[in-house]
Amino acid sequence: MNLMRWSARLTGVPWRAAPQTAAGTEEGAPSGDVVVPGPRDPTNLATAAELLDPHKPQHLREVLNRIPAPVAVTYGPLHQLAHANRAYRELFGDRPTGLPACEALPELGTLGVLPLMDQVIRGGRPRSVKARCILGLTGNRYYNVSCVPLGTGDTGDTPVDGPPAGVLIFAAEVTDQVLAAARLREAERRQREAAVTLQRSLLPQKLDQPADLRVAATYQPGGAEAAVGGDWYDVIAIDGGRTALVIGDVMGRGLRAAAVMGQLRTAVRAYARLDLPPHEVMRLLDGLAMEIDANQIATCTYAVWDPQRRTLSYASAGHLPMLLRCPDGTILRSEEQNGPPLGTGGGLHVSHTLRLLPGTTGVLYTDGLVERRDEDIDQGLDLLARTLTGAIGAPEVICARLLRAMGVTSEHDDDVAVLAFQLPAEEPVEETAERPEPALDSASREV
Repeated sequence: MNLMRWSARLTGVPWRAAPQTAAGTEEGAPSGDVVVPGPRDPTNLATAAELLDPHKPQHLREVLNRIPAPVAVTYGPLHQLAHANRAYRELFGDRPTGLPACEALPELGTLGVLPLMDQVIRGGRPRSVKARCILGLTGNRYYNVSCVPLGTGDTGDTPVDGPPAGVLIFAAEVTDQVLAAARLREAERRQREAAVTLQRSLLPQKLDQPADLRVAATYQPGGAEAAVGGDWYDVIAIDGGRTALVIGDVMGRGLRAAAVMGQLRTAVRAYARLDLPPHEVMRLLDGLAMEIDANQIATCTYAVWDPQRRTLSYASAGHLPMLLRCPDGTILRSEEQNGPPLGTGGGLHVSHTLRLLPGTTGVLYTDGLVERRDEDIDQGLDLLARTLTGAIGAPEVICARLLRAMGVTSEHDDDVAVLAFQLPAEEPVEETAERPEPALDSASREV
């Protein structure tokens, strides 16, 4: 970096040097003083060695002292201190010139700047660190610190030949920005904690356990960097010994999504007790979602298990397919045909019915379980199906195994809800018993 060209543009500094005598000094100036020349007169440029000589009075120091930011100039491979401007001394106190930076500028070692200065001398390129906390005479302050090479008599920004003669250390204060970012992170943390608390309070604290169906569910909020979403699940006992199974996901993040989720979950529990078919429940939820927030949509699967008929009737509003594992280990996906997400209005929702054999296991889940940013979602669905094939045990064991196998941890970048159900296998199965079929039967309806 050419300090002379750069400093000549500062307020109060002339663009051109005063006329010089044959001896090379300014008229009226004391002999030996170094004068900042005009940028268009390269023949009179002083060498960097002269500029960095701590034993000569220099007009450049006056220029640096006018800068409100801390600036220090070093020379030589040991980074001996040539000058620390007024702002630097106000921050750290007086610093002895002529000593190596490790002795004269110990604060730079604490900030990790000394190795950068070595890199500048070796490579001749600027180096910098960001948002370093400096404990100075005025308390804790944050600075972006830059180290810039000073050339050996060149007129450009990099040395012409040989290593740089020295290094200019410039600290730009960013305390306000750092503190503002810290306040923002703290506000986001508090909001996230509130959303997680709301989310968990709206989910069922204890699932109903029907005598003829074993169920378990789990909810894993996203990691600290992810905002809480609107995933939910529910198990509802309804008339005739039947059981409604629900999984849903409100699009969006934060308190608003969690609040919308709570309203939809409450509505599902009310609609379930009206003894309506699944597609009618979806239609009512669609209208309600539009009234709650027309800009926020949700996906949902609503299924009803009838132990008398051994059937599972369900409808889906844009949700991912349910997976079923038959007693022989075969994995089936629920019917792909489903209605649009809740909150879009005017869509067709379809009810489907399956007959299930004793020992069948089913899994309902949200997209956080299978969706990854760098993969197609079908890859996640295939992996989940393969995992379910070998996930043997009670429903709560299956939930834990699926989360582990799908790589869901406390640092996962999305919320995950999983609801697993299982038909007891104690009941003997006749050889002519019908296996589950994914196709529609005569009980399916459309509106």
